[in-house]
Amino acid sequence: MKKNTLAVSFLALAAALGASFAHAAEEDVSQADPARWYKADDAPKERYQNLVKEANAAYGEALLACKGMRGKEAKGCKGEAGAAKKEDMERAKRIYKDYQETSSAS
Repeated sequence: MKKNTLAVSFLALAAALGASFAHAAEEDVSQADPARWYKADDAPKERYQNLVKEANAAYGEALLACKGMRGKEAKGCKGEAGAAKKEDMERAKRIYKDYQETSSAS
């Protein structure tokens, strides 16, 4: 009986100590938000240009992530980055077209 009580006490102590050391990961604040995030893009053309900038920025970051890779892995990574950029650009064009259609219908 004494062994069970000791084991339960030890487990409770270990759980309490483990919980006291848990903390959230630190936020990376070394880079500020891009200024374009805070610029109004009310006109359809401005909105389209902003989406193109975002697509190009995302593509650049994806290519940086591929930089340390070699061979087929690098080729696959770059292919995925290119496909994502293509999707983003097509989405930007669809949004721009929708803006034009709704503004001409008004």
